[in-house]
Amino acid sequence: MRCRRRSVGVGLLGAAAVGAATLSSAIALEVRRTTRLPLPTLEGIDASGTVHGQGGGPPLRVVALGDSTLTGPGLTDPSSIWLRRALHRLELEPTVEMISLAVGGSRVSDVLRRVQEAIELEPAMVVVAVGSNDALHATPNRRFAAQFDELLDRLTAAVPVVAVANVGDLGNIARARAPLTTALRLRGRIICRTIEQVVARHDGVVLLDVTPSNEPFRNPDVFAADLFHPSEIGHSIWADAIHADLRVAFHRLDSRQHA
Repeated sequence: MRCRRRSVGVGLLGAAAVGAATLSSAIALEVRRTTRLPLPTLEGIDASGTVHGQGGGPPLRVVALGDSTLTGPGLTDPSSIWLRRALHRLELEPTVEMISLAVGGSRVSDVLRRVQEAIELEPAMVVVAVGSNDALHATPNRRFAAQFDELLDRLTAAVPVVAVANVGDLGNIARARAPLTTALRLRGRIICRTIEQVVARHDGVVLLDVTPSNEPFRNPDVFAADLFHPSEIGHSIWADAIHADLRVAFHRLDSRQHA
């Protein structure tokens, strides 16, 4: 499952034009209500650590770049973060040494500034999860696409395998209400689709599709206390969603190492 496209008929466009002022006013009111709630914390935990393999051989180094989806605000155990969970569930032969350079609140421009640091760690694989904050802060889509393209250009030139997570349904964020949820959902779909399009232009990059988690994330119980970040349950759902795609990434790595 990938980001869903929605066709809009002429009648809908006309109705949207008529009600634009009212809708904008309602969204503004909801934004003010949402921002009066306790702010979502950007303080997370370091997901770095070792995921022990089933066999021997030299360990594989995986570097994570991205935002708070990789730092797990509200969690206390790094092994609960979705990427660590997914790595554990794969039951790989080699041990994986994961190093996280993720920082809560990051946008793609922030991740670009960490690329050289990631490359210098000489990873076998880099996992990227960024885009939600660009959606929330309305990074112009053309700029986002160009920066994401540069990010993948630099990583694929230096790293054997790159895996990229797309963005789930931001309209599910529990602290937001209609009509703000509609605006978040549409903006999230645009960023999600852009990520997928950029990934498709880079041979060898593996998409980690989180969108199968959209339905279960409609339950507010999968969010942490700030009603913004996923809880341990939410991270487990994400790990389930990308499990098969992450396995593809490791198969690709294995084939390159034995080519």
